[in-house]
Amino acid sequence: MELGRASGFVEYSRALGIGIWLWKDSRAIRDAGARRQFFELCQSLGVVGAKIDFLDHEAKDVIDLYRTILRDAAIHHVMVNFHGANKPAGETRTWPNELTREGVYGLEHRAMQAWSQHNATLPFTRYLAGPGDYTPLVFGERRRETSWAHQIATAAVFTSPLLVYGGHPQSLLDSPAVEIIRSIPAVWDETLVLPPSAIGEVAALARRSGAAWFLAILNGPTARTVRLRPEFLPPGRHDVLTVADVRRTRRRSRSGARRCRDRSASRLSCGPEAASSRGFANPR
Repeated sequence: MELGRASGFVEYSRALGIGIWLWKDSRAIRDAGARRQFFELCQSLGVVGAKIDFLDHEAKDVIDLYRTILRDAAIHHVMVNFHGANKPAGETRTWPNELTREGVYGLEHRAMQAWSQHNATLPFTRYLAGPGDYTPLVFGERRRETSWAHQIATAAVFTSPLLVYGGHPQSLLDSPAVEIIRSIPAVWDETLVLPPSAIGEVAALARRSGAAWFLAILNGPTARTVRLRPEFLPPGRHDVLTVADVRRTRRRSRSGARRCRDRSASRLSCGPEAASSRGFANPR
């Protein structure tokens, strides 16, 4: 894209409240001069972030490159998402302009034959190290045995301050659960792991963003019924938006809205590889 067109595109997007990220092969910016030129271009265009790809191994020169890229990006006020990367090791404490990185076996990998047990394991293993760009939420065949509701729940369970969805935007807009998909935030103020959770079997998390709470359950390969009392909710009545599986099919989900009393127990049935998500807001 020509620089003039790129600048106009960034300006148009900014007027809509959208920040633009660019993709860059890390091998093209290993030279200090090329790296400086790239981040100067990002800053001059008003680009907010860069997705740096293909780091791919943990030789010392590559590990050093992570820190060099983060330093040079910070100088030019550019945020970073590392892809094709190793897991984080605390770099964000020094360089908070790193929002996320891959370092996780996510939906880019076509060879995976089953996801549910893997997904019910990740919150208690890889995600303890830091944010992960899993590229969640795909309704096509790449999701393998997992249901639509399972895919939606991964967006709330897997932490990534830059939340990059893997599905085609139109598939998300066409989903009956589009309202709850739109409402899932990328950052959280509070996270609670709930008692039914067991590594590789079920991941049940309650997460708060501002005054809104989300309850998301990722089920593994075994069907189960989970009874939960949302004691994390403040007193009062709450508007609830729900999404769950349609029985006997993993290709559909159902969504609905209702009002509940604080801390009233819910009985949730999760089929194999299924899930449930609920958003609570507006205490009354």
